[in-house]
Amino acid sequence: MAQNAIGRLFRGQSSNTLRQSIGSVSQKRSYASKNTIPSFSPSSSPELDQALNRMREELFIPYGLGSQQQNLIFRQRYHARLEEEPVTVSVGEDDEPFLLRPMDHQTRPTKRDIFDVVTLMKTTKDWQNLIPYLSGLRLANRSVKSPRMQWLVRRAAQSDALGIILEAAKQSGLTRLRLNDMAVVRRIFFELHRKAQNGDFQGADVEKAFTLAQQFVYQMTAPEHVEHSVELDPKRKPFVIGTLLELSAARALSAHEGNDVGGWVRSYALRLLGSWREGNFRGDIKEWRSIDQMLQENVPIYNGMKLALEVNGIAKEKSIAPGLKNRINELGALIANQKKAAPEEVKAQPSVGLEQANLLHQN
Repeated sequence: MAQNAIGRLFRGQSSNTLRQSIGSVSQKRSYASKNTIPSFSPSSSPELDQALNRMREELFIPYGLGSQQQNLIFRQRYHARLEEEPVTVSVGEDDEPFLLRPMDHQTRPTKRDIFDVVTLMKTTKDWQNLIPYLSGLRLANRSVKSPRMQWLVRRAAQSDALGIILEAAKQSGLTRLRLNDMAVVRRIFFELHRKAQNGDFQGADVEKAFTLAQQFVYQMTAPEHVEHSVELDPKRKPFVIGTLLELSAARALSAHEGNDVGGWVRSYALRLLGSWREGNFRGDIKEWRSIDQMLQENVPIYNGMKLALEVNGIAKEKSIAPGLKNRINELGALIANQKKAAPEEVKAQPSVGLEQANLLHQN
């Protein structure tokens, strides 16, 4: 039935061309049926389930089909006959039947629609759909640029779903989330800092944040995430190493009676001092947005050095303690000056960086 209908749609072609067209469509009936079209698990919200299903049926499936099937869907000259004699194809891992219907490229979900779906993700269960969702966007050739990836990380952190961001990085071939993007990595490590901060740098929160931070850095060594330029390599930057120092020191103080179990504090302290010239410590920047970004990077570094000196043995180690104390004084003065430079409207309603600096002062 499907082959006859499709054959009539291509009437007027030569017999050889017709046979090729029919054969091509027949071969591609299962084009999207194995490990291509993503499926979603039930979420905590019927509204989110409905939104995900809409994206799947109106975006992911149509653009995941073969070119001949897409022609049937999107080319207006085939629409009438497709409505008269419907064609069904199998999609997904379970060979789910999908009825082809006339569609218009211009009426597919917009960028705003795409990211509105993410705003409906509230729980960790909801965020488990992120990887198939990003996979579907890749399949539909809908790019997620760096600012939106940063936004996704921030939203995931609000739902305690940074572990799913890590899994998305592990499946970067499907998700396009890569850890050689400096801005994305900066956001990830800042959110790890905030996770530990929200738990007062104690207990399970700091333990989980430290474990995730180490796993993210390990993942950065995978070929698909490696940044070959030393100057652009996120894992060499003080904001990454300083956050690892902060989390490892807080973990030592919280869970190990101040002992540097595993030697992580010492190791990260040495690496931080060795990477200092790669940091964002300029005092001549006047534009507040850039200053605010500096504060987001540098507050965890400052806090990490302070905590490290409280860990048993670190304050007495001559290869570490003097360097940490000098950098604490230097960075503390920079942060204090940047706080004073904040515009009055920002002081009244603190930006993220200023809020972090204020919390540091309170502690």
